[in-house]
Amino acid sequence: MKTLSPFRAIFIILITAIISATVFIFFSPGQDIDLYLYNQLSKSTPDQKENAELPVVLPNDQSRIGIVAGHWGFDTGHVCGKELNNVQEVDVNLRIATMVRNILVKAGYNVDLLHEFDPQLSDYTGLALLAIHNDTCDFINEAASGYKVSSTAHVSYPAEAKKFNDCLVDRYQRNTELPFRGNTISSDSEMFYSYNMINDYTTASVIETGYLNLDYRFLTEKTEKAAQGIAEGILCYINNETVSETDNFKQVDYSTAFTEDNKRFILPGIDFLQYSR
Repeated sequence: MKTLSPFRAIFIILITAIISATVFIFFSPGQDIDLYLYNQLSKSTPDQKENAELPVVLPNDQSRIGIVAGHWGFDTGHVCGKELNNVQEVDVNLRIATMVRNILVKAGYNVDLLHEFDPQLSDYTGLALLAIHNDTCDFINEAASGYKVSSTAHVSYPAEAKKFNDCLVDRYQRNTELPFRGNTISSDSEMFYSYNMINDYTTASVIETGYLNLDYRFLTEKTEKAAQGIAEGILCYINNETVSETDNFKQVDYSTAFTEDNKRFILPGIDFLQYSR
């Protein structure tokens, strides 16, 4: 049997003693290691504490974003009449969603383009999830133009949800110049059931990008502006960018701008006003 030399035996004993002394110094009898780690965390800077309280995204999901094309794979959504070229909401939603996906992919993110009731929504984990819808084809009044942004019914981190919504409102308005119409989403409530199945750490919102009546021309002819506004809103949230002052988010009522003296005429998809000069 091979024996250790005296020098090697002394070296091993010294190393063992040093390790044992270190453990006893930091974790004396009766001291909980978890309590020690907690005390060390409590000594961290305010920024470190704040970051520790934020939702944690798994490493493989830190570049993943979900885009739901409203009604896609389920039904047509709103179906407009001949005066609006028989356009279907699902087609407008999918076109905008596809453009948003392409912009975000070019920015280096992994983007899932999802159906309305996509199986992937179950425990979906990512940086953010946004469902894209549009409002009615019916003419309501002259003020029925603009967009809406709302969180889904299930919100685990209200502060994160607010930041996401504020970014969407700000960036969409900058790109489209459409008025913000609040957070009352008109799409069918049962559509949002599947959004409540996503992972708690995923911040989710819904946007109605416009009214298919008065905003028809914008949504179908300037779709890229709608897509750019949404993509910038998502990136604003992910990159923790600043937004405009809250006053800019106030709902705008244009109804008082119209008088009976205005002569009105209709072009396909939009209600125009011709003001007398």
